[in-house]
Amino acid sequence: MLNPSIYFALLAMALIGAADAINKRARQADIPIGSYLLIQAPFFTVAILVITLISTGIKVGSMDILYGFIGAVFSFSAFTIMLHSLTRGHASINYAIFRLSFVFSSVVAFKFLNESLSLGKVLGLTLATLAVLIFFYSPGQHAALKRPLILALCAMIIGSCFQLTLKLATRVFSSSPSFLFLMSLFFALLVIIYNIIFGGFKIPRKTFFYAPLNGILMALGSLFVIIALSQGEVSTVFPIVQLSFIITLILSTAILKENINHFQISGVICAGIAIIILGCL
Repeated sequence: MLNPSIYFALLAMALIGAADAINKRARQADIPIGSYLLIQAPFFTVAILVITLISTGIKVGSMDILYGFIGAVFSFSAFTIMLHSLTRGHASINYAIFRLSFVFSSVVAFKFLNESLSLGKVLGLTLATLAVLIFFYSPGQHAALKRPLILALCAMIIGSCFQLTLKLATRVFSSSPSFLFLMSLFFALLVIIYNIIFGGFKIPRKTFFYAPLNGILMALGSLFVIIALSQGEVSTVFPIVQLSFIITLILSTAILKENINHFQISGVICAGIAIIILGCL
């Protein structure tokens, strides 16, 4: 029987994968990144606020503020850089690279957070990493591996810092929804600062279709990540959540018309086996 944290991790994987595909569609529609964030952030915050009020109510302590701010900085930085990488890059490739961040966070969790290292985790992490590398080296895709690749790699490193911040926060925060709500407020503040610097307060009408949907999906996905982390380990939860690029790949192929080849299909198979191993062993 699967650990309960695995179910929440799988839900987060599906929601975040769908949200990532929406990000790519927004970049295809040439929506300015600042404008996109300006609409996405409030919907994310409101969705989290509703969840918070329904579930636990707002409970905020000093550690919530500290980790909420740090998490918002890492989250905003990784999210914004990834949006820039999607301007010319492929969603199926760049998100596969970005999701490799779980390897870094898992290694740190083994070394510094004293998480257990079993044969099953080693095998699962190896297969998950192999899945990402298959996407990375897939034939015919190297046109994307220039500036977008560098940006995706930067986002990957920052993303691993965000993951570790979330895990540390689960040990001290007042409640999952309240922590996410506080972090979303800091995120929204960073969005306003970004738009002031880059002058992005002009919002195209099409922004109001993609940004709200992404905000709601990301809010639900983030909540499930926090719940999974509170019940499971970084080295198990994040490898599963970060395999959301499979969902992104499927949607990018079916809706955004990105091509998929036999190497990518084998990557999906490796990723699926990795999820089973990490969830059961």
